[in-house]
Amino acid sequence: MKLSSAHAIIILYFLSTLLILFAVSTILYQYIAALGSLSEVIKAIGEYRILSALWLSITSSIGATIVALLLGIPLAYVFATKDFLWKSMVETLVIDVPQTFPPVAEGIILLLMLGPTSPIGLNLAFTFAALVIAKVFIAGPFVVSFVSRKFREIRKSGMNLTARSLGADQFQVFTTIFLPLSFNEIAAGAAMCWARAMGELGGSLIFAGVIIGQTETIPTFVATNSQTLLIPSLAASILVTTASALALFSFKRLMAKGE
Repeated sequence: MKLSSAHAIIILYFLSTLLILFAVSTILYQYIAALGSLSEVIKAIGEYRILSALWLSITSSIGATIVALLLGIPLAYVFATKDFLWKSMVETLVIDVPQTFPPVAEGIILLLMLGPTSPIGLNLAFTFAALVIAKVFIAGPFVVSFVSRKFREIRKSGMNLTARSLGADQFQVFTTIFLPLSFNEIAAGAAMCWARAMGELGGSLIFAGVIIGQTETIPTFVATNSQTLLIPSLAASILVTTASALALFSFKRLMAKGE
């Protein structure tokens, strides 16, 4: 029996609704679960270990975002304006692969590269710097991806060539054309980078370790205590997901007002 157009649309709506319900219910259920032990959850949120882990999560994610902006914007410019051998492969390795890379593999590799047996004699394992490095690898590509896409649009428009024909040098074109016109994309990349860094686990767990007050973040706290400290782990999960969601919602609201 052939489906009518109306029936096909209904099926599409139904399937999309299923995914919406799954995603939203998964995010919201932690709050529902917390209602059953609300006083214990609130008490756990105020514990030093969780607050310390939250602080380290936030500050290391901010550090990773700053590093990603400082390195990612120039790289986005290179990808958008320069053609070179194996460019597509390099872009894939820098942008796509890290976002799908097994987190535990990242941790092992960083530990071998920059740990006690580092071939360059630089041991950063189990330090705050290790947290930042692990997060930059996973979250930094968001900055490069968002910004390079906008830089390519600017290049296609020819505005950079117009500026060059009027006497601007390459760096002036970068600072007066590319950067100002890409503000929204830079902000979007930074917001996504920070939110993703807040949830980074595998690399941090292996490379930075779980040292209370020094390298233990919310994700590593939850991963190492979810079997024995369920309520504190739930409280920690609520903190980090709420912080990330609020950051993304606030960013989208600001961008909407700026349009």
